[in-house]
Amino acid sequence: MGGRARRRAGGNDSRRARRACVATAKHTVLRPLWLGRDAITIRAASVPATPARMRPTWAEVDTAALANNLAVARRHVGPACRVLAVVKADGYGHGAIRAAQALISAGAWGFAVSLVEEAVELREAGIVAPIVVLGGVPLVAADVIVHRELRPVVWSVDHLDMLASAVRRAGARPVRVHLKIDTGMSRLGVLPSDLTPVLDWLVADAGRTVELEGAMTHLACADDPADEISSARQLDSFDDCLGTMTARGIQPALRHACNSAGMARFRPAHYDMVRPGIALYGAASARDVELAGLQLAMSMHTQVHGVRALPAGARVSYGGRACLERDTKLAIIPVGYGDGYPRAMSGQAQMLLRGHRCAVIGNITMDICMLDVTDLPDVRVGERVTLLGRQGAESIDVHELAAWANTVPYEITCGISKRVPRIDGGDT
Repeated sequence: MGGRARRRAGGNDSRRARRACVATAKHTVLRPLWLGRDAITIRAASVPATPARMRPTWAEVDTAALANNLAVARRHVGPACRVLAVVKADGYGHGAIRAAQALISAGAWGFAVSLVEEAVELREAGIVAPIVVLGGVPLVAADVIVHRELRPVVWSVDHLDMLASAVRRAGARPVRVHLKIDTGMSRLGVLPSDLTPVLDWLVADAGRTVELEGAMTHLACADDPADEISSARQLDSFDDCLGTMTARGIQPALRHACNSAGMARFRPAHYDMVRPGIALYGAASARDVELAGLQLAMSMHTQVHGVRALPAGARVSYGGRACLERDTKLAIIPVGYGDGYPRAMSGQAQMLLRGHRCAVIGNITMDICMLDVTDLPDVRVGERVTLLGRQGAESIDVHELAAWANTVPYEITCGISKRVPRIDGGDT
């Protein structure tokens, strides 16, 4: 047999070998034909169904708490003031779609996100309420903004030109926008000294392609009760700009300045609408500016993965920084900074087990923590451990976690990674 024929025959054998896989209900039989008639039969167990959740770590999102927190905000601002619910960063880690669905049912006027992609996600989930895109108009996003009927925040003539061109291309109705004025945050927005060209553009357009629905600013120090001056100066500047706009015949229907802290502290600055974010999830940037009656909307839990008995003097985790002062029982906890449990909390963090506080020992690693359970008898694999939330009479909230990590509460919930599935449910 020639070389070409041999290669053809070998190829046929390979194809027959791949096809010689006889499936049954109980197992799969593999018969490698190239070993001949007496080949050993290899039996492989059929692949089991994959459980919906195998890793015993999860976060519970309480949609009733979200509704409660919106009700608290609405009572605080009164019936004449609309609530623009901020659901950026995947709803501060709670799940943007889940949060939006709960909040729209509870009476939110609309939603604020940072990115056009975040807005598209909500639209594709069936959210038809107004969506304000806080992050401006990216160079390639104008057509999507118009098509999805989003309401972008603008602060430049370039933004307006891009949107007008997209409206004309689509033959669409005017796009609604919110003009952001930088009164002291020094981040996004048009400076008051640069406002005239933007107003000139709006006057010339006369609403043919762009409708100015809102005017807004953002307070830099609203969460600092010791600083009354900075926010007052910003609000004075904002009022001056609104006066300039009125003098040009421009009167946006929705004026807004307050985030959660501003909403709590500055009643005269509620204007027509407020933009609470973290308050809707049951917290605040600082305890001093937290509204009464809020309920924590997220809790985070795991289960004991194993228990180890170690003698006094043993060193624990990377770097051996923790040296046990007594004979100790350590529970292995399958959570680490890869899940958003910050390594910076090493040496300070605590968790709840059986309603008692237990100290995290040693450095928090990517996937694992070690918990001192010496004072709890007979801790067993599978017992529930709470990292954030309540167990019995004890609770750990985002303020406490943030203090251990030397960060802000926002970073705690936003940082919980996608390795931690979110499920519906209250704190139990």
